[in-house]
Amino acid sequence: MGKRIKFSNGRRLVEDIIHVANRTPLAGFVADQDAGLVAKFRRYSRPKISWNVLYMKAYAIVCKRDATLRRAYVGFPWSYLYEHDKNVCMMTIAREYEGEERLFFARFNSPEESTLVELQERFDYYRRAPIWEIKQFRHQINFAKAPRLARRFAWWSLANLWPKKRASHMGTYGMSISGNKGCYGASHHLGPATTTLGVDPSPKKGVSKILMTFDHRVLDGAPVTKAMQKMHRVLTNDIKVELAELTGFHAETGEKMSDIELAEFKRGQRLRRIETNQKRQAA
Repeated sequence: MGKRIKFSNGRRLVEDIIHVANRTPLAGFVADQDAGLVAKFRRYSRPKISWNVLYMKAYAIVCKRDATLRRAYVGFPWSYLYEHDKNVCMMTIAREYEGEERLFFARFNSPEESTLVELQERFDYYRRAPIWEIKQFRHQINFAKAPRLARRFAWWSLANLWPKKRASHMGTYGMSISGNKGCYGASHHLGPATTTLGVDPSPKKGVSKILMTFDHRVLDGAPVTKAMQKMHRVLTNDIKVELAELTGFHAETGEKMSDIELAEFKRGQRLRRIETNQKRQAA
């Protein structure tokens, strides 16, 4: 004979997200993207840079350049679009909590302004730090304890009454792993963000399957296709160059730098790092 099982804290949060997503006209595109040299440089990077991090920064650069990708639909008191001034990526992280593997949502503010190493360190922190040390995760656990009506009103309010606050809680775009152990989701992702990017965590020979889900009220298919193409160009140019610099390779040829070239390059890296820190402090 069967038994009733109480809905867990994690399932309540997922239920909320699906509720929001089911009210959104979502469409999805899938594409294969070849990034062979990026895959080669990544193998030598220390720390090892996740494909999630590589694509997160590449897409953030595209969204920074194209404001239409930072827009969100608002339906109250009338329909209009709200354009956020900066990128916020909300990435799905699977963690074990109270004996159950559940989903948490990690926030990355303006990923395009951070180095790949900084983003990877943040990503590792979200994946490995104790749950209760991570403020965002604590808030998500406590939020899921609230009654359903209160949670639903909070979601609706963020989307319709305070769109300015929407990015900090829902993100301007989302990220999720699209495949796992040979299985791949080929429909679309469910989420509250205008666009959600799914990344294949284990591309074969540098060819990765990318899944982009988008809110059709905000974007049509052609702009999304162009955004995916731009992301691939950024990945195989800007991101490839940063990875090459990190690993000591020539970005164009894929050849290892000589000792003299590497020493000069590391000197330039230190100077650029100092200059970047000075700009951040001044800001």
